[in-house]
Amino acid sequence: MMIPNDWDGRHALWRKASGLLVSEEDPWIPSAILDLSWAERSILVIEKEVAEVLRPFQKKPPIERTSQAMDDLEKSPAFCECRALSKLWIMALYEVCRVMIRDVKLPAAKPLEILFDELDAVRMPFAKHEVRKIPLGKHEGGKRVLPHFPDLCIPLWGYELGWMVKDYKYDGISPDAPAGTFANFYVSRRSFADRFLRKSALQM
Repeated sequence: MMIPNDWDGRHALWRKASGLLVSEEDPWIPSAILDLSWAERSILVIEKEVAEVLRPFQKKPPIERTSQAMDDLEKSPAFCECRALSKLWIMALYEVCRVMIRDVKLPAAKPLEILFDELDAVRMPFAKHEVRKIPLGKHEGGKRVLPHFPDLCIPLWGYELGWMVKDYKYDGISPDAPAGTFANFYVSRRSFADRFLRKSALQM
């Protein structure tokens, strides 16, 4: 089943998720989930504006997508607002998932664990401007801090706004890679939202 693009259809799924992810230990979880939906209402409108701005740019051959043209796009009010609100929304989703998975250990939230792990990788550079830490061998100093803030990114043929994030735990890294090896992976607010709804409301 496809996740709707319109807010009314999506809100129905957020409401369903809020009814399924209920905890006696923390009765405010459903309210927090619905807050994500209400916040998404205005973001969806802005994402549509960004898609309209991107459409002519994405129709150009890659060789014509100059850095100057990209800089102009990134400075537009629609881009700036979308980037700011999307980043804050992602961190809010992280907090909701953290409470359900780490604090309350809600059984119904178990299907969200993989999603939460990716949110954890994104939250660190958004909030602390560094790559998520991983334990290293004692001879390597315990933990390594790598300064990082995700690069704004637009898929080659897509019309959404996202980021390239560095992470040590990304599944594209070979198990034989040296400790501290990281990889880049793409994330977007819409992708996180849709995956949350699939796992929680649709249980797919």
